[in-house]
Amino acid sequence: MTDTLGELLDGLKSEEARQGKLESLVFSDTLVVFAPNLEPSSYGWFLLHCKKLLNTSIQIRLPLRGAISKGTTFTAEEHPIVLGPGFVEAYEFCEDQDWIGLIVAPSATQALRAAGLEPLHHDFVSGSIPLRCLPSADVLAYRFQNGSANFDSPLLPWLLEMQHFAPESAKVKYARTLDHIQKHYRYFHRSSAPSDSNSE
Repeated sequence: MTDTLGELLDGLKSEEARQGKLESLVFSDTLVVFAPNLEPSSYGWFLLHCKKLLNTSIQIRLPLRGAISKGTTFTAEEHPIVLGPGFVEAYEFCEDQDWIGLIVAPSATQALRAAGLEPLHHDFVSGSIPLRCLPSADVLAYRFQNGSANFDSPLLPWLLEMQHFAPESAKVKYARTLDHIQKHYRYFHRSSAPSDSNSE
């Protein structure tokens, strides 16, 4: 497990992550990733690496649930303590998810839209959000794909393998994740080549 977590955290040490000035903190079973500030200009870097973390976690068979929120957060350097409304909202929405996935919580959705940025244009979707109790208004879910493709999602075999070995009580979470990917996966549409009507 330690090696697997280390492999996941290596993604936060990449050149791209350093340029984006992302910071992270791990305590218990929680991984917290911080954008350098609350400005809309940080959105692109932050969103990119949240997606990468989720995809990598599936590839290394370490299922995660994630939530992106906006708000002030306070940390302590000597002890792994995180406080503040930004962290509380992300934690609550993360724990309320009943699948393996990544969502944008209401505070982040509202802030991005107020800044003229629409998460629905960045591979997030609305509706059918797998939450247990919390309201799904202004909650968006990552569709596990950036853009479109002409092949099936490469994540499906890994998720099916993880579902196979998961305890019976957890298999439904994988089923919801698989259903979500298949429902929202986008393919390139290619028109078929025109037939040669003059051939004999």
